[in-house]
Amino acid sequence: MQTEFEIKVGSNTKSVLQIADILAESGVNLTTVSIDKHDGEVYVRLITSDNEACARALMKADLEHKTRQVLVAEVMDRPGQWVNIAKKLANAGLEIESSFLLSRDGERMHFVFAVDDPKRGEEIISQLE
Repeated sequence: MQTEFEIKVGSNTKSVLQIADILAESGVNLTTVSIDKHDGEVYVRLITSDNEACARALMKADLEHKTRQVLVAEVMDRPGQWVNIAKKLANAGLEIESSFLLSRDGERMHFVFAVDDPKRGEEIISQLE
């Protein structure tokens, strides 16, 4: 499991850049970042190389944030892999809150899934081939 940070940053791109600068200056490497704008508010979601350093940097900069545990599924790079994982999670009674492709390296793909019961989801993910 990984920790995903969510920061509500207002309504402009400069706020997002300030967060990226703060983390870079603190030595925190971004594993992934997404930016979403909803109803005039911008939300940044991050997975980083160092959760503790990220949390310290955000607190030091007085930036409120939320965290949640997310699953990372590693599978062979071939068609249908995302839907196969999603079906296994759904068939186990889990609700998928968000998902995205984290990386692709050679023959492997890494998908992130946020589900309503991360511990149960981790059990499902650990059984993947």
